[in-house]
Amino acid sequence: MSDKFDIGTDLPEDSILTPEDYLKMYEVASKPKQYRIMEALAENNELSTSELSMVLGEENNTLHYPLRTLKEVGLIKNRRDPTTGTEETYSYYELTDMGWTVLTEGIHEGIRILAREESALEEMYSK
Repeated sequence: MSDKFDIGTDLPEDSILTPEDYLKMYEVASKPKQYRIMEALAENNELSTSELSMVLGEENNTLHYPLRTLKEVGLIKNRRDPTTGTEETYSYYELTDMGWTVLTEGIHEGIRILAREESALEEMYSK
């Protein structure tokens, strides 16, 4: 049995991403905390960890792992700003182009389609 599988889409010949990479992006983005982070970044363009903490009502230390996983799969990027006027360097996060696509064309659109189909199925089977 082969470990290869078909995701139903032809990838470009020179694609740097594998089907597994695409699935991992959706796996990470579908986790509630990571999804909420992506939503906050979509609404605010760029946020520091402290700002994300305030927007999400979460402690700073609970955001490190979700931020790292989003960054590892390429859905967000960060820049470090040493000129914050404090002794600390701030990291600012924003969605990547892939992050925008996964959020808006993938998750949001997918949910809309599933909700529409669920209503149709409920109507069909409730008779």
